[in-house]
Amino acid sequence: MAIEEVCRIFQEHLRESIPHRLVAISKMEVVEQPWVEELYMPSIKAVTERDIEQHTFYPNQRRDEVIRNIVKGIVKYAVLSHRWCREGEATLQEMTSGGTKLGKPSSRHKLANFCQRAAEYGCGFAWADTCCIDRSNPPPEELDKAMPRMFRWYRNAHVCIVHLAESSALDDFLRDSWFLQIWTLQELLAPVRVKFYGRTWGPIHNIRADNDKADQRLLAALSTGTGIPVQDIRCYWAGTERVREKLMWASRRTSRQVEDGAYSLLALLDVHMHVEYGIGDEAFCRLMEVRLPRSQECDILAWAGIASTKYVFLPPSAQGYSAQYLDESYNPSHDHYRLRGDQDMVIIDRRLRVKLLMVELHEATFGDEKPFLQDGYHACALLPKGLPSNVSINHVSVVSSNNTSWRPSKLALGVVDYGWTSDDEKGLMEKGRTHFCLLFGADDTQTSWQKLMTDKVVTIKTEDSIRQRLETILI
Repeated sequence: MAIEEVCRIFQEHLRESIPHRLVAISKMEVVEQPWVEELYMPSIKAVTERDIEQHTFYPNQRRDEVIRNIVKGIVKYAVLSHRWCREGEATLQEMTSGGTKLGKPSSRHKLANFCQRAAEYGCGFAWADTCCIDRSNPPPEELDKAMPRMFRWYRNAHVCIVHLAESSALDDFLRDSWFLQIWTLQELLAPVRVKFYGRTWGPIHNIRADNDKADQRLLAALSTGTGIPVQDIRCYWAGTERVREKLMWASRRTSRQVEDGAYSLLALLDVHMHVEYGIGDEAFCRLMEVRLPRSQECDILAWAGIASTKYVFLPPSAQGYSAQYLDESYNPSHDHYRLRGDQDMVIIDRRLRVKLLMVELHEATFGDEKPFLQDGYHACALLPKGLPSNVSINHVSVVSSNNTSWRPSKLALGVVDYGWTSDDEKGLMEKGRTHFCLLFGADDTQTSWQKLMTDKVVTIKTEDSIRQRLETILI
């Protein structure tokens, strides 16, 4: 007699944890979940209490967790991670016609090889973003549901098959453009089991290993090439911690559509928001609107370059968090930020309210103009004259639009990652420690500070501890 709890968890797993469409490898057609449910229900009903007991591996292991593991072992599917062919890929419409109209040789070859490798892993089903999502005219609700769930789909897959079309061996695989695409970031981090294949569908490394995430040499190469710690590649957990570090990983990658730079990070940063295209860098701003108040890590403000058109305190994309914007001398551990700065900063009427430790630059001037990396902008070196002898800042330039002639007469630094003191109204710059800052400007007619853009994250170091009253700034 079937165990009702097993059947319920199986149905929940189909509904919430795996893709709604899959390629049935036996007939190379895309099928919907009812077909999958009907196929596997006899095996699910055959699960016994003895099976549950045999799959309980430690005392007090939750029964529902054991059953879910049994279900995942029955419903095995593989996912494909790849770069799209220039000539196009097999579509959902072609696959639902029985696969007889797959007219693109390269995509047909790729799909066939993927399904063959999936079958070698004992999978009856496969999922590819090319033909299991309706891209002819996807309804908004399908995108809303699919994008936040893709991380879960990759996490619950039996294996993720990665096809590197430009590589053939471990020596050259990090040069593959797969590593430059934004969506492949979560496709690297989410799966428990990953296998890399080269252009001719031979394994990139270690033919005998069924999981490249268990290979220390390949893990070390991945970490070096991506900047992601080995432990995160091996077992990544989404959450609100280390947001800036994760954005730095993403800053190495690009997307075809501007909005994907934000939507590809939804699950990685544990954010739920509406998916909408045609809004440009507004998508990244919306992502950060949700994440910033919840992160409680002040280094989310440690970015450089051009500001977004909506918020002057945020960049338009993850590229603003690139490692190139940090001086090599400034590299504190990410734990450094958890008990520092203003953990109650909040966005009010499109402005950020934050408490900073302000240091005025009384005699600072600017150097000559020079072109900036982005067209339409120029940079002027900041010459911080008049600083106390025990205080120093790094070499930075102020970035301005070519259409802006305004130059502030007053400058100040707002130290963000100050230490806490017993007085909530005061912050501490610690002796010998490098802190990061925001640069502000004003002229004689202004009563408030304006944030200035810089070509690097501004840092300040003092040879003596400085304890001073905090100021509430609206940016």
